[in-house]
Parts: sequence; structure tokens; C-alpha cells
Amino acid sequence: MKVLLLVVLLGSCIARDEAFFASLRNTEFGKTILQTLQVSLGYDHPADQVVNLLKQMKDDLNNEQRVEDEELQNNLKSCTESSSEAKAIASVAAEKKAEDEQRLPLLRQEQADKLQQFEEKQGEEQRNLDRIALLTQQRAQSRKDYETRRDELFGLIAALQEAKQILSQGIPQLKASGFAELKSHHQNFMKYYPEKRGFHTLVNLLLQLLQDESSLGQKVLQIIDTLVDSIFEVQKEELKQDDGREQDFLTQQERFLLANRRLAGSLADLLSRSENIKQRLLEVQNDIETQNAIISTKQTEQSDWDQTCSDTQKSYSVETDNRKEQLDIILQIIEILETRFDQETQAFIQRLRI
Repeated sequence: MKVLLLVVLLGSCIARDEAFFASLRNTEFGKTILQTLQVSLGYDHPADQVVNLLKQMKDDLNNEQRVEDEELQNNLKSCTESSSEAKAIASVAAEKKAEDEQRLPLLRQEQADKLQQFEEKQGEEQRNLDRIALLTQQRAQSRKDYETRRDELFGLIAALQEAKQILSQGIPQLKASGFAELKSHHQNFMKYYPEKRGFHTLVNLLLQLLQDESSLGQKVLQIIDTLVDSIFEVQKEELKQDDGREQDFLTQQERFLLANRRLAGSLADLLSRSENIKQRLLEVQNDIETQNAIISTKQTEQSDWDQTCSDTQKSYSVETDNRKEQLDIILQIIEILETRFDQETQAFIQRLRI
């Protein structure tokens, strides 16, 4: 019974071993091993030599695995560090971009404020120029009015002095022709000075009085002299007033010109600051574009490194699995050769077609 069981077990092992060797034809490594076995065993090499060869192959595979393990760690460390570095740079760029984007509206508002201040200062400057123009126009009119009034007063004085000259012949010698001359002089005066106001009225009345013979006398001449003196006083007073108006005009004009000189400095400063802000805006906008480019580049670089890590890990896993399969095959062959290899198994191996 025990012998029968042993035979059955042995037969089962032989069948399983034959199935194993037959399955080696399904892989390239298995085919290589089969070819090696067929060649080695075909030349009557002892199984021990083949076992030693397989053990050497096993050791080589284990050494390769150790090298692969070390290379994997180094490669994963390198790509992980590179990925982390790219991520860190992208993160810094994102923070810088966020800071720039926060500064952008503030700079735009600051620029708008400076432009508004510039426009306000320009408006103030133009208003001062308008005030100067109005003052100049008003002064020209007041000067014209003064000169017209001055000419009128000179005319009054001339009329009185001419009347006095007519009377200077002497009252007894003044004939009817002299009175006719006074009358003509009076008519001319009324023609050039038709308005009856102030000294006009006094001169008009005096010229009328001089045409009356009964009123002639030294007293009339005194009245003429007094009237002329009064007109001269009025002239001096009006000249003084006109000088005051001129001084007031020059003072106000200088005040507005001084204000505009100060405004010119403020306008130049505001324009300079506005240009400076404009330059800073351009720099911030350019920096945002630069940071965007850095973020895009580093994110792509990070993704590439992550993919490299993943591919490296996958390649390692595939190679490790292949190497494990190869080791399993070698170990199983070694077991067969060391424990139950016989002529029948050798013959089966030689009959396999690869």
C-alpha cells in the first residue's frame, strides 16, 4: 500500500514537473532556460553543473534586484526632490502674483487720484488765468474811463482859460464883438460837452454869466481862477485814485501769477508722480505675466517629474515582478534537479520544442 502511494506521488510529481517545463515555452526567459538546459544536459553535463549555473543566475538576479532597489530609491528621491522644488517655486510665484494682484487696484486708484488732482490743479490754474484776463479787461476799461475823464477836465480848464483870455482885454474895452466871441465859445463848449453834470454845469453857467455885461467884473475872473484850481484838485485826486487802481490791479495780478507759479510746481510734481505710478503699474503687470509664466512652467515641470516618479515606480515594479518570476523558475528548476531529476525528466526536456 505504501509502495503504491509512493508510486502515485512520484508519478504526480513527474507529471507536475513535465507540465512546469512545458509551460516554460510561454515566456522568453523560460525559452532561454529550456535552451540552456537542453544544451547543457545534451552534452552529458552533470546536473550539479547545471544547478551551479542556475544558482549563479539566481545570485545575478538577486544582485540586479539590489542594484535596482538602490537605483529606485535614488531616482525616486531625485524626481521627488525636483518635483517638490518645482512645486515650491510655483508656490512662491503664486504668492508673488497674489501680492501683485492686490497692489494693482491700489496703484490704479492712486494713479486715478493723482490724475484727478492734476485736473483740479489745471482747472485752478485756468481759473486764475481767467481772473487775470478779467482783471486786465476791467483795468483797461477803468484806465480808459480815467483818460476820458481827464481829457474832459482838461477841456473844461481850456474852456475857462480861453474865456479868461477873452476877458483879459479889460472890461471897459470889451466890445459887442467880444461878447459874440464869448457866446461862440459857449456854444462850442456845449457842443463838445453836452452833459450837464459837475463842473460841466458850473462852467456852462459861468460862460452864460460872462455874456451878460452887467455881470462883468473882477469877481468873475476870481471865480474862473477858483474854478480852475478846483478842477486841478479834482484831476490830482482822480489821478491818485487811478494810481491806486493800477496798484491794486498789479497786486491782484501778481497774486494770481504767484499762485499759478506755485501751481506749476504742483502740476509738475503730480505729473511726475503719475508717470512714476504708471511705470510701477507696468512693472507690476509685467511681473504678474512673469509669475504666470513661472507658475505654468513649474506646474508642467512638477507634473513631468511626478509622471517620471510614477513611470519609474511602474517600471521598477514590472522589472521586479519579472525578476521574481525568473527567480521562481530558477529556484523550482534547482529544486527539481537536486531532488528528483532522472533520465525520464531529462528525456522529456530534450523532446520539448521551443
